[in-house]
Amino acid sequence: MISNILENIRHPKKLLVGTRGSLLAVSQTHLVMKMIQDANPGLEYEIKTIKTSGDEGIDILGAFVKEVEQELKKGNIDVAVHSLKDMPTQLPFGVCIGAMPSRGEHRDCLVSRNNLKLSELPTGAKIGTSSLRRAYQLRLLRPDLEIVPIHGNIITRMKKVEDGLVDGVVLAAAGLDRVDMNHKITQLFTEEEMLPAVSQGILAIEVREDDLETLAIIKSISDSHAEQAAAAERAFLSALGGGCRMPIGGYARMVNNELVLDGIMFNEDGSRYEMESLSSAANQGAELGANLGKILLERFGQKIN
Repeated sequence: MISNILENIRHPKKLLVGTRGSLLAVSQTHLVMKMIQDANPGLEYEIKTIKTSGDEGIDILGAFVKEVEQELKKGNIDVAVHSLKDMPTQLPFGVCIGAMPSRGEHRDCLVSRNNLKLSELPTGAKIGTSSLRRAYQLRLLRPDLEIVPIHGNIITRMKKVEDGLVDGVVLAAAGLDRVDMNHKITQLFTEEEMLPAVSQGILAIEVREDDLETLAIIKSISDSHAEQAAAAERAFLSALGGGCRMPIGGYARMVNNELVLDGIMFNEDGSRYEMESLSSAANQGAELGANLGKILLERFGQKIN
């Protein structure tokens, strides 16, 4: 019996990992699993790609994670890898985020024709983004820009630049990093120019709550700074009553042993916004996010419209 246990430790079970089928989703899943393998020698895994509502163009909250989570709950996969910013703040019953590796690049970036920075683009230039958060912050920087709604994966969106349909697109820099295309980046926006989406750059490894063996395996790569930032940012989003598609930006990081959270919120048409920064002890991220959300809601009179 003891020899069987030792054999299982030397050769952990093979993990079936679920993710979307896009280039980015598969690339970042391999990235995560390589980290887990490094921490668990001998571990094997197999990726199962799953088509989601978001891949079908259905615009609902959680569209890029719903079907993957369903496969996880059914036991058809052991692990799901997501971009945390795609996940609603409330998870389905029976699953949990078991680990978050160290955060990737959190900032947004511009990919433009002729490698022109935002300030160098001509008056009335067309910038593609389907994100209200990005669109409204772009207008604060350049009110003359024409914002063009675009959808699709990062390759599809960048092709619209190459084809001359838009002068540039704004994307999450982490996505370009993870598919080895960061050489396409024209400009990285500072946090002062554009606050990122809540949890942008953070990957989440989701498992069933009762799968203690898998939880123990994936926990080996969890990063405390990513977890602290996510706790603050997602509590901020939750306090505002929103999901990942509202015009809200938030970014938390450690500064001089304190957790600092910056947040911005726009009304529906982008004509009004409020922003603020708060700090707390590192282990009080949830309270920090809730407090910042409460402050912005009070400034908006409890209603976003």
